[in-house]
Amino acid sequence: MSIGAPLLAFAFLLSVAMVAALRRLSPRLGLVDRPSARKVHVGLVPLCGGLAMFIAFASVILLRSLQASAPPAAELLVLTVALAMLAGIGLVDDLHNIGAGMRLVVQGLAAAVLLGGWGVATGTTMMLALPLAGALPGWITLLVAFLFLVGVTNAFNMIDGLDGLAGGVAAIALGGIALAAMATDRPAIAEGSLLLLAVVLGFLVFNMRSPWRARATVFMGDAGSLMLGGAIAAFIVSLSSIPGSSRAEAEVHALFPALLWLVALPVIDTLSLMVRRSIAGRSPMAADRAHLHHLLVDHGLSPARATATLVAVSALLAAVGLAGILLDWPAYWMLGGLALPALAHSAFVRFGHRGGLAAVDHSLAASPEAAE
Repeated sequence: MSIGAPLLAFAFLLSVAMVAALRRLSPRLGLVDRPSARKVHVGLVPLCGGLAMFIAFASVILLRSLQASAPPAAELLVLTVALAMLAGIGLVDDLHNIGAGMRLVVQGLAAAVLLGGWGVATGTTMMLALPLAGALPGWITLLVAFLFLVGVTNAFNMIDGLDGLAGGVAAIALGGIALAAMATDRPAIAEGSLLLLAVVLGFLVFNMRSPWRARATVFMGDAGSLMLGGAIAAFIVSLSSIPGSSRAEAEVHALFPALLWLVALPVIDTLSLMVRRSIAGRSPMAADRAHLHHLLVDHGLSPARATATLVAVSALLAAVGLAGILLDWPAYWMLGGLALPALAHSAFVRFGHRGGLAAVDHSLAASPEAAE
């Protein structure tokens, strides 16, 4: 299996074409985002980015499946089915605002399809390893993988609050996954992550602010954020595990702690926010303006600078994770080291934000109860 520049260019251009086409149809379908108290955009914005990205990615995978000489790995076909579920429930939510409960059910089903489908596709079972605990038993591996898949899916959904933010952070994570996959000889993961990266870059042409684009003309919506979060989590779980390996091999191959750095920003922000909401007596899934990106804007940064800052932070964290893999840093260093960005996040929320905790508490209470 191989993937070259022409295929990546095709995926990029197909994504651009799909976004451009669906952008015209979205207003007729009611697939638009409306301004609100916790949103910074002006006017109706098409929510077709997620659907466009899924169609582009799935089309490339399906076209590859028709190539007898170089079909995609079976695990990428399983991934496409799971992503269809996530993009589908996200699209329904974009249209009808179905709430968090139904989304969680479908996310759980998609995670089950991924984990079960990979086992059938590869004919093996996965094994994860963690510092101190070593190689985890099969049922614990499945539980950790299931929770990670659902958790990261929601983390990317929650970080999607500024132009280019979720797409930019996803692009950093996908690039890091591709490099890690190539470094550890996992060609299927490298192919899938590079193809999805090309698709995301095509979407960012319309979503990222720039000197020639004052604001995004398309949003990814829940269809996009759920799909990207699910795909990134799936790649990390697959890359972190050795199908059918021995316990000793899995312990040596403890990539999971290092790969956590690729998604550290959205995961830390989501966990922190859910704790703060719970302490405030609100639903952990409630909507408000207490996300890190909201706090940066309230602190005085423009939306474009807030996005650039967080994408840069995400790139720095990803670089640490990749360094850990390439330089073979101990797994317990990588896992324990995550306390540093977590503490930095907490310090900013507590002391760095204008107005301190009182302002954050006000942000937590500023919006009505609504699922993110």
